[in-house]
Amino acid sequence: MLPRPSAARAIALAFAALIAAGAGLLKLPAANNGLSWEDALFLSVSAVTVTSLQSVDPATALTPLGQALLAGLVQVGGLGIMTVTTVAALLVGYRLGFRELLLLREELASPEAPRNVLRLAGQVALITALVELSGLLVLAGRFLLLGYGPAEALGYAAFNAIAAFCNAGFNVFEEGLSPFAGDWAVNLALVYLIVAGGLGFPVLANLYRYRRMRRLTLQSRLVLTTSALLVAAGALSVALLEWDNPQTLGGRPLHTRLLMSLLQGVTPRTAGYATVDYAEMRDPTLAIQTALMFVGTGPVSTGGGIKVTTLALLFLIVLAQVRGREEVSAFGRTVGRTVISRSLALLSLAALLVGGSSVALMILEGVPFLPAVFEVTSAFGTVGLSLGPPPALSSELGWSGKLLLELVMFAGRLGPVTVALAFSERSRPRRYGYPEEDIAIG
Repeated sequence: MLPRPSAARAIALAFAALIAAGAGLLKLPAANNGLSWEDALFLSVSAVTVTSLQSVDPATALTPLGQALLAGLVQVGGLGIMTVTTVAALLVGYRLGFRELLLLREELASPEAPRNVLRLAGQVALITALVELSGLLVLAGRFLLLGYGPAEALGYAAFNAIAAFCNAGFNVFEEGLSPFAGDWAVNLALVYLIVAGGLGFPVLANLYRYRRMRRLTLQSRLVLTTSALLVAAGALSVALLEWDNPQTLGGRPLHTRLLMSLLQGVTPRTAGYATVDYAEMRDPTLAIQTALMFVGTGPVSTGGGIKVTTLALLFLIVLAQVRGREEVSAFGRTVGRTVISRSLALLSLAALLVGGSSVALMILEGVPFLPAVFEVTSAFGTVGLSLGPPPALSSELGWSGKLLLELVMFAGRLGPVTVALAFSERSRPRRYGYPEEDIAIG
């Protein structure tokens, strides 16, 4: 009898199975307009990993059924496979075993006891439904006012509500989002959905229970504070650096420039929506956008990246060293050494993955340095932004380049540490320790 896979391996295999099933569904004759298996697989990977890099334009390559299937893959990939299957099992009255509860706890990265994880999964499903429904109503109402038919307005609103909350900015408008660059309702609804999805389910659950608990956890405080600073930095950087660029913000009305700056300041936090042509952005703006994509969103969210908590911990570690303190603390709490070690390991693996994959893309496909780094970072951060020709640089790549980006998207969604654990052998705990010895640093 084969041994049961570890939790990390089981989750990785579940995502891989969903990707394979998604590619098969997108290849159904009624779902596409001549989609190749290569592009069906790429779209499935991009949807399940909530990345939205596109080798073809979903607005023309997929039928309405195909776009609905794409939205379904985004929803399952964003919430997490174990979370979706758990909620579905509860709805039909199926009782989960201890093994399934442990997998769910691993996916949600919850410290709760297994018996309490079901309540968290229910809260995640409820919060998701409430946030997406509110965004859907705003978008549907606005699209109706803009002249779309009822069915068309509802379809576009539902797709974008799911995609924005799950931080997967797939484009199903034939002209893209550019016609909505100055639309207050559309832009603010998308920003609201993107930010909510990027906070992470533990933070959303904490906010949901705040009226009763009257307490924010350390993770919630770090995520909310760091996310607010990154959104402000992103929006201001776009406004300051692109304000007079005639190819992006320059020459547009004041309110349109402000909305474009806000959306493009928020969207590199793994969302992928764009009302500007990124190929026309200035290099300093692209450098900041790349850094924001690498950082990503909150832990256990619908986004990727190294997570805002890792960035916050790096700052706190440096601050502690500068002040000559042994402990790393924030908001009256001390951060454990295990968490610090994991954050440094995550940063190291992410840097190696992005750096190595960028070099590989340059070698395999002859892509220049900046587009290669931007595309790979976009894949790792599960963002979906691209410097290539529409719909993305991915459309110009061969099978080797697409496969490379698929692997990076997969690692970005699950997390480099989780992927490393999934493909590593279990190590037995040691009953001994080695003597400690210092080495020089810096």
